[in-house]
Amino acid sequence: MKKNTRLTILSIFLTLMIGIVPFVFLIKPAGANNDRLYSPDGKGYIEEIPEYPGKYRMHLEGTPYQMGEQQGYLGARSVSRLASEDWFKNIVTGLLDAPDFILDIILGDILDYNRLVNVVGSVVDYSILQAVKYVSGDSIDTMLDKLLVLCRALVAHNMIYVPEEFLTECQGVADGANTAGYDDVTYEDVLLLNMGMDALLALAYPVVEPWLFWMDLFSFLSCSGYVVKGYGTVGGHTIMGRHWQFSSYVLFEELMMIEYNPISGNRFISTSAPGFVGLTSAMNDQGIGIGQDMVPAQDCDPANYGMGTLFTARYVAQHCDQYSEAINFITSSVHGCSWIYGIGDGRNGETGGCALEISDNYYRVRDMRYTRPWWAIFSYDTIEKKNDLVTWTNHYIYVRMNDLADSTAIDDSKNRYSWLTNLALNMYGTIDLHSGATLIDYLHPPNYNYYTGGPDMPVGACLTAWDLTTLQAKALFGLYSDQWVIVTF
Repeated sequence: MKKNTRLTILSIFLTLMIGIVPFVFLIKPAGANNDRLYSPDGKGYIEEIPEYPGKYRMHLEGTPYQMGEQQGYLGARSVSRLASEDWFKNIVTGLLDAPDFILDIILGDILDYNRLVNVVGSVVDYSILQAVKYVSGDSIDTMLDKLLVLCRALVAHNMIYVPEEFLTECQGVADGANTAGYDDVTYEDVLLLNMGMDALLALAYPVVEPWLFWMDLFSFLSCSGYVVKGYGTVGGHTIMGRHWQFSSYVLFEELMMIEYNPISGNRFISTSAPGFVGLTSAMNDQGIGIGQDMVPAQDCDPANYGMGTLFTARYVAQHCDQYSEAINFITSSVHGCSWIYGIGDGRNGETGGCALEISDNYYRVRDMRYTRPWWAIFSYDTIEKKNDLVTWTNHYIYVRMNDLADSTAIDDSKNRYSWLTNLALNMYGTIDLHSGATLIDYLHPPNYNYYTGGPDMPVGACLTAWDLTTLQAKALFGLYSDQWVIVTF
């Protein structure tokens, strides 16, 4: 009897171990130099990059749902922090970098009932408009709550413009985060993170733009970029730089290198944070690089702004093989919010780059060959004056684009364009991946006295340089004093 009991116990033990051991090795096998944490399906993983302590790489692969679930599971804390009301409200107040009394006026104007009926009444139920309209005495917090409700409604409508694969991936992100124990994350929260910025900006730009003649309300959130090729580089490579000059709030603690291997389309890599299915910047295995810069304009349509800039960049990274394909996709899609897309191509016979200046009804491609016509004396001129260099910040430069889109170029953007471009001209002929990283880091504290903090301040939000010819990426995220991370396909 005792022998049988022992055999039974041993049998149960072995059965449990057979089930448990694979699970243990699936979740966290020990590597030679680092540990990987795997998603439950065994395909996705996150690991500390051996050469860069404290910096992480996430690998995603498979179907849209599998990739989303992997991201949500492995980066659940990040998803919970970013796909949240706290994140949304903090970004709004940081975006409109203004004293409270001005913020109060602007939010009140954005939520004016008659205006809302005019610009979004065709797609948002009137009961919602009644609930979110500005009422005399509303506090800033109350207006932010109302703006959140309105943006959620606009996101829900504009889902019709989003490829199904991205919506499926967003559902996977929410489910993966839930599986990891973050039950506060919902599908709608992930959609808001990925589409809410366009809803917010398309609503706010037409109200805020007239103020920009008097003050640089958007100076806190900005971006910069360049593409250089040919004689401007070492070895004739195509080098692209991108500064996602955004709030450091939460992001500086969550950013990492994420590599994507989807079941269909291109492989690509991005400096991003879990929760973002869309992309702020990326380089794919065909040598295409893309990023986007804010540009305030009145020519916006918040009712139908489309899939939004993050999903647009994601589509280009995953499905476009050439420079011309990226331009054609963006310009033929619904684009109801104004942006400047920086696009580069380093491998497939269309090497070069452009600043694609776009609004609801207009677009212009400012490529490396662009020069201002002699008669356009009231339009902004380029500084580059090179056939293999293009730079951009946060204002339209192509002739008359500012007039067509009703856009004001703020001093902050014009200054940064001048600083970046002149530095690029000084470095012309010597630019490679490493010097290109130095170029895009032109605002590194204390340069130009642009930031009040020192080198130990958080990066807002990341800087990336890509060699679009050799497919190498170099990125700075976390603190300005941190080491740059280099990865390759």
